Amino acid sequence: MRNLVRHCACLTASLGAIAVAAPAMAQAAPAETGIGEIVVTAQRKVESIQRAAIAIDAVTGADLAARGMVSAADLTKQVPAIAVTNGGGSNTSIFLRGVGNVTNSSYNDPAVTPSYDGVVMGRAAGAFSAAFYDLARVEVLKGPQGILYGRNATGGAVNIIPARPELGKTKMGFTLSYGNHDALGAEGYLNLATSDHTALRIAATRQSHDGYNRDGSDDLDRTGFRVQYLIEPSSDLSIRLGADWTAVGGVGAGSSYVGSFTPGTYGFVPGPFDTSEGFNTAAANAWRQTQLGAPGFGFLNAMNRQQSTDYTYWGLNAEVNWTTSLGKVTVIPAYRESKGEAYFYGPAFNTAYNNEHDKQTSLELRLAGSRGKVDYVLGGFWFNEKIVARNEYNQEFVLPIQSYTHKTNSWALFGQLTGHITDKLRLVGGARYTHDHKDMNGIINNFIAFCGGIPPVTPPASFGIGCAAPGALPHFPNYLTTGQTVSWMASNGYIAPGSTDQANVQVFPLLSGAGVVLKTYNPVVDSGSYNRVTWKLAAEYDVGPRSLLFISAESGYRAGGFQLAEGKSRYKPEFITAFTIGSKNRFFNNRLQVNAEAFLWKYKDQQITYFTVDSSGTLINSNENAGRATIKGFDLDVVARPMPNTTLSAKVQYLSAKYDDLHLYTAAPRDNIGCPYSFTGATAGGAPVKDFNCSGNSLLFSPEWTVNLGLEQIVPLTHDFEVVGSVNTSWRSDQWGAFEHLSFEHIPAYWNTDLSLTLRKAGSGWSLGAYVNNVENVRRMVTPQLSPIGMAVARYGAPRTYGLRLSAAF
Repeated sequence: MRNLVRHCACLTASLGAIAVAAPAMAQAAPAETGIGEIVVTAQRKVESIQRAAIAIDAVTGADLAARGMVSAADLTKQVPAIAVTNGGGSNTSIFLRGVGNVTNSSYNDPAVTPSYDGVVMGRAAGAFSAAFYDLARVEVLKGPQGILYGRNATGGAVNIIPARPELGKTKMGFTLSYGNHDALGAEGYLNLATSDHTALRIAATRQSHDGYNRDGSDDLDRTGFRVQYLIEPSSDLSIRLGADWTAVGGVGAGSSYVGSFTPGTYGFVPGPFDTSEGFNTAAANAWRQTQLGAPGFGFLNAMNRQQSTDYTYWGLNAEVNWTTSLGKVTVIPAYRESKGEAYFYGPAFNTAYNNEHDKQTSLELRLAGSRGKVDYVLGGFWFNEKIVARNEYNQEFVLPIQSYTHKTNSWALFGQLTGHITDKLRLVGGARYTHDHKDMNGIINNFIAFCGGIPPVTPPASFGIGCAAPGALPHFPNYLTTGQTVSWMASNGYIAPGSTDQANVQVFPLLSGAGVVLKTYNPVVDSGSYNRVTWKLAAEYDVGPRSLLFISAESGYRAGGFQLAEGKSRYKPEFITAFTIGSKNRFFNNRLQVNAEAFLWKYKDQQITYFTVDSSGTLINSNENAGRATIKGFDLDVVARPMPNTTLSAKVQYLSAKYDDLHLYTAAPRDNIGCPYSFTGATAGGAPVKDFNCSGNSLLFSPEWTVNLGLEQIVPLTHDFEVVGSVNTSWRSDQWGAFEHLSFEHIPAYWNTDLSLTLRKAGSGWSLGAYVNNVENVRRMVTPQLSPIGMAVARYGAPRTYGLRLSAAF
């Protein structure tokens, strides 16, 4: 905390110096004296964020553009509660106050629900890859969303809302940028008044930069296009049609080696690399080939191919609003589809491959109105999703091959009533019934090369058997079928000639005498339904014209599901109950905003994903239910405009997120977990199963303190021109990034500071600016992972980036 205080003091001094220098020129370019309003629709009505009696953060499209924020990960600079991670491939994980899930499996429902243009998304990657340009705003709702949103969410919701067509206006605008790492950015929009009652808005983006890692990973290659058409034949009816398309390519997310663990004893040996090496450089591959990989305990090979990502996302949606005598009827039909493939290394795989085709159809119907002193929102929702995938996760001596079709069909009925008890007091009650049905039809086969036999012989005895000798063990190629893999082993002399693939468990003795290859066989054909009533009770009180006090209790639920995990095809739903008290205030003629919120969440049966073993001793990446957790803390959000041209902001979150009950079960050689353990009495593959008691540990990505500070200072130069300088800095205290709670998975505290200086024409859309992001030039750890083959790896954030940005609007 001492570093935090010192940094705050330095920042405050520099901000004060700028602010003191400005007043002499302030009269040259008058500015609004009050704090601006942000309009949100989080409660299915248009209202100021200061009048929304819920836990919400919002970032306007103008702020996103001014700061060059083009991805979901950038939201952490504005919203203290959120964390966004990617461990490889196309899947994105979102956390809010420690609630979230880390997974590379696309069939896991997100704990924090993303939505785009009012359409809830089954997969976060589709929303976050396709949407970040020409936006009206992004709304981040903290806590369970069990009433008014398309699908239930335990952690919250992120709503990405594009700028919409405007009637009677023909205008256009663009932003061009260039920076280091050959960063190129271009986005623009065109709004056409096609008639008195219709308008068309077209927007497009192209974003790219070279990889931040030496192997080319952590690059960006994204192209997007969006078109919307608005029809308003009368004041009572509006119809908006939309379509969007996005292509994402390049190398993709990448990580670097942190070190390795000695087999058996798990002594940690740091690696020789910095945060920018990547997995597929000559140096990284040379080091990799000195490492032993379990359970074969032979030396690993270099990466067998380069990473790559090739995904397209597209969708069609509409929004119809019709004002009737009963209220406003809103209908939102939508169809979305994504298709593509990704080769990625993840936690040091060699290599993983995902090939997926996702289709999603949804329909939402709402009625919002008032009768007497009661406001109401009533509605229904239907969601259907189908995922067809073929995946492999090559760990050299272990090759899991997956092929599956996963279907979800969900519907819900919901309602929320607001009673105006007095002019100042309102009581709110809501309920939602949700029915989820899921089907899994697939198969997972694992090829496992064991040194010696089952269970494996570990070092140093494995050296005597010859497992580390060249050619003794097969290093599996990246095949997607068992037949190809068996034929490859036979044709390369690893197993007996003429060996065939059969639809059952098989054991192939290695001709080298070093061990055996086990081929598991586990078809998963399962289905089931989940039902839940979630509820909300709240009270709102207007303390003054610009002061609101609110208190609420609400519940959330996330459906259970089915997975390709041997012996564990099912996992249960998770539940959360949240209590919140908050206050939103404006003082001193709208020059000071002080919002505060305290919260207590009780979390049960959280769905977590980690490497464990099944009863046969096979390594599986399994979804499990994690017992109980308590999450509590407070948020403080302060914005001040002491002078017309000066805006100061500070957002502080204190968070205590602890597991009351967390047990992880596994056995050697997958038992490298930093928690005390006891033996269960069971065995897996001949090794005793251990019960690791991790109760009392922190939830993932839940720093105790988060601080965001900002300054914007406008300095008029002439009657027409002004300079805008901004400083934005954020601090996260230390946090944990993985369930094993090993020392390398501890993410240290860090600062991240962005600077910008912009020359603009006052009152117009023309500007030219320079920016520097991550002034500290520290690549902070974002996602640490324990590799199943014995290494410690981590993905890191961007290094220092800088460049120029030109914007214009006509």
